[in-house]
Amino acid sequence: MMRKLTAALALACGAFLVTPAFAAEPIATVETNWDGISLEVMALDRKGSVLTLKWAVRNDGDETTRVAFSITGNGVRTYVVDEESGTKYYVLTDKEGHAVASSHTYISSDAWGIELEAVAGKSSHLWMKLPGPPPAVKVLTLFFDAAVEPLEDVPITDK
Repeated sequence: MMRKLTAALALACGAFLVTPAFAAEPIATVETNWDGISLEVMALDRKGSVLTLKWAVRNDGDETTRVAFSITGNGVRTYVVDEESGTKYYVLTDKEGHAVASSHTYISSDAWGIELEAVAGKSSHLWMKLPGPPPAVKVLTLFFDAAVEPLEDVPITDK
């Protein structure tokens, strides 16, 4: 009842209700070199000229683990590649140079990115926006960090 009332009020005020759109099942999964940590790609969506990558860090281990993804600055290790053309796509940035992503945190050595404490027994959902490849490109290879094997031939969903 409360949800219907909230939705009706939001519509009456001209507002939108936004719910994160993470897929129920990952489209690709890889184990990492971080103890107990796996990475699940939840979506790789292209809308117009922008690609949205959504992923989850799952910690099935017994301890909280620091996980970081370098996305801007020196030593960028998180990006996507169109292997057919050999083109790398890096995270989009705003006018101030901040990544259009879950976060823009100083990691180290002039590297900025996404850093989190992956809590044991939990998953953390992350995202980043990248320039979209041409419409003819249907799959990409994803690179996340030196601790994660590349995920090859991940399909793009056109929105």
